[in-house]
Amino acid sequence: MKRTWATLVATLLAFARPAHAAGPDPVAAPLPSRDIRWSVALGGAADAGGLPHPAAGVVLGFDGRRGALGFRLAASGFVPQVEHGQHVGLFDLVGTVCALAPIGSRFDVGACGGLGAGLLRAADSVAARPEGVAITRFDVVLVPGLLLSLEAGTVIGPLRTSAGEASRSALFSFRGSLGVLVRLW
Repeated sequence: MKRTWATLVATLLAFARPAHAAGPDPVAAPLPSRDIRWSVALGGAADAGGLPHPAAGVVLGFDGRRGALGFRLAASGFVPQVEHGQHVGLFDLVGTVCALAPIGSRFDVGACGGLGAGLLRAADSVAARPEGVAITRFDVVLVPGLLLSLEAGTVIGPLRTSAGEASRSALFSFRGSLGVLVRLW
């Protein structure tokens, strides 16, 4: 009888033990909070509202991740357009911080916010404006060290600047990008 009680108590204690005491689940475990993973981001982008007409462009960024916190510094450039006989271009540099949550072992979804500066160029003049961004981010692990990243959201330019009549930008523009993240270390 003593042996049966001892076995029962040992079994109950084993089930009562916290899940992390048995070791992390390798599939659902988040990244260790003290490790920063650095990546380079490269992709295509689209903007509607920052220029007179919707525009395609490229984005290049430097990305970091520590646990559920992601951060990125990215530069974007969009194909110049001709409006009223002037070439109009848009370039910007934006830093974002994201709260990311894993969905299974291969997917992350998050909400991001950030600040940056945009440059509108028209003919011989250039105008700068501050920008705020609010975006949603979705990452998919393709293979270890290579992720596909999709972002979509709004860019808010609180100061409507003009580098000429042709380059007036909207207060809000909509931005999206699709690219790859290549892990550096």
